Amino acid sequence: MSSPQSVTTAEFEQTLGVQEDGEAERPAAAATRARARGSLASRPRPVPILRYDVVADPTAHVPRRSTVTPAVFARHRRMIQRSHRHFMTVGEYCAALRSAGAPPEAIVVTFDGDRAETFTAARELAERGHAATVFVTTSRIGAPGMLGETEIRRLHEMGVEIGASGHSGRRLDGLHRSDVTAEITLCRRRLAAITGEEPRSFAYPRGGWDQGVRQLVIAAGYSAACAVGEALSHPGDDPFALTRLTVYGGLADHRVRAWLDGIGRTLPRTIASGSRLRFMPSALGTRIPARLGGAYRPRFAPRAVEGTHRATGDQPGSERPGRSQR
Repeated sequence: MSSPQSVTTAEFEQTLGVQEDGEAERPAAAATRARARGSLASRPRPVPILRYDVVADPTAHVPRRSTVTPAVFARHRRMIQRSHRHFMTVGEYCAALRSAGAPPEAIVVTFDGDRAETFTAARELAERGHAATVFVTTSRIGAPGMLGETEIRRLHEMGVEIGASGHSGRRLDGLHRSDVTAEITLCRRRLAAITGEEPRSFAYPRGGWDQGVRQLVIAAGYSAACAVGEALSHPGDDPFALTRLTVYGGLADHRVRAWLDGIGRTLPRTIASGSRLRFMPSALGTRIPARLGGAYRPRFAPRAVEGTHRATGDQPGSERPGRSQR
């Protein structure tokens, strides 16, 4: 997203139709005002990509702070529906980014937790004609309390996008290159065997990624990948490191409404090309190199912010500093 352009006093007065001699507003000035209003009205708002982990009993899950109950998700679903945003899958959203840009009122709902409750939550959206993306860790398929092959196949048939999230669920940024390749290819092959289609979207397990991991995901044939970032997405977002917002049980409803209204921080896109860095402007008009710039803190984000420190445990949205925000 580009930053607002500066306006001189004379231009501002002309836009408002103010004349030095006090005469009435001229038709040309009125037309300028109309064009300015139309430009602001048509400018797309930042896009919330929400990250859910739905569990029936949060007290039995660690960390509890990153989960929501089915009742909380149902309340959020009604809030999202009232926002009149356009539901998209991760694949659809990235395809839009690569073409003319995302629709002005888009929203993407993703599920990182592949527990049995995820099936009910995703089905609620699909039955109402709303798109969603479920990321699956394939080593957990069929385990007690987790999604089985039948549930995954049914979600796929209902139009829910089934994405991959590695085979074992380990962070990829700390693994050897060969292990990363195995993680991202094994899960893709198993999901393809279940649904009949190779998954096109990937979610970095626990938000852990770097440029090497990103390139391996691209080489494996994926067309989109989700990080966390704890920020709103925007037309300049990286399709292979989409920024998402973690929704947790203690999150106040007014913060969710703010995200739906496009209120919050956006991150600059910074992609390394070889040994050189290529900068993309942020919403604030700044240019920040990945190796020097720290993570922005979203206005309405959880306390643990992506990219500010290396994870010490299973915490939501913990990534390596600098590398995670591209």
